[in-house]
Amino acid sequence: MTSFRYHVVSLAAVFLALAVGILLGSGPLRSALEQSLGEDVNTLQQQVDDAQAAVSDAQAQAVVGTDFANELRPALLDGRLAGVSIALVSVSAPADSEVEAVRQALVDAGATVTADVTIEAAWTDSSQNTFRAALAEQVAGQVTGVDSAATSSDRMLAHALAQALVPASDQASAQGGVLLDLLKQADLVSGTVTGSATAIVVVSGAGSDNEDARAAASDSLANVVGVLSGYVQGTVEAQGATATGDLASALHNTPDTAAISTVVEADTVYGQIATSLALAEQVTGGSGHYGAGSDGTLLPQSMLAGG
Repeated sequence: MTSFRYHVVSLAAVFLALAVGILLGSGPLRSALEQSLGEDVNTLQQQVDDAQAAVSDAQAQAVVGTDFANELRPALLDGRLAGVSIALVSVSAPADSEVEAVRQALVDAGATVTADVTIEAAWTDSSQNTFRAALAEQVAGQVTGVDSAATSSDRMLAHALAQALVPASDQASAQGGVLLDLLKQADLVSGTVTGSATAIVVVSGAGSDNEDARAAASDSLANVVGVLSGYVQGTVEAQGATATGDLASALHNTPDTAAISTVVEADTVYGQIATSLALAEQVTGGSGHYGAGSDGTLLPQSMLAGG
């Protein structure tokens, strides 16, 4: 049985511990702890202040860079695309503001936009494969110069779109209108065509958040862009930031489309200027891939020489 003496000793130990804790907490240990915490807080606050200052500096530099590009823009673009008619094709849901900014840069360079169409999500939806195959059989008779027996369904539809964007004559223009209506009724495309294009600019959005889905859609769209490019003098794909499985990568990695120029950061003034210059280079027979990065070139040097 536990003795009364044991209880007395235990209580004494507890009171002694409390007394020591009170003395230390109100004495040197507390002061040292408070000083250490204060120093940590001051260090963290300084780091926050430094980060905020760095952000402010970067924002100020970005504003200067944008203002500089805007002031230089007329000298870089003036007349570069004079006489060029462009079909503007949106894919993977780019922002309207991005498409409009790219369009304005093309117009500023002297181009005329003769078509503004969007390739809808149904074009790359795998659940719509059977429907697209049936539609391709239907439009094959309206598409000229293409062997339907040797052409896949998706490529046949791409040829139909190309002949709607680039009619070679008044008769072809009427036929192109029929093809465009068929594609629009199938919810594969939307938009308008007012004349024949001699060049194509594809503005691409970010696409799916799922990398595999984005890559699959990009491969399908690269196939379409490859067909379209065969009908015109020059083709450029423009998009925002790079991402795994994006359209620019799909075009680079396919031999048939590697000569199609690409521009990233088309949502910036830089990218919009670069898109127009890249198209001017394409029309004269050159090509390139432009944008910031370890292996990126910002602008076509051939378009800057003497300009």
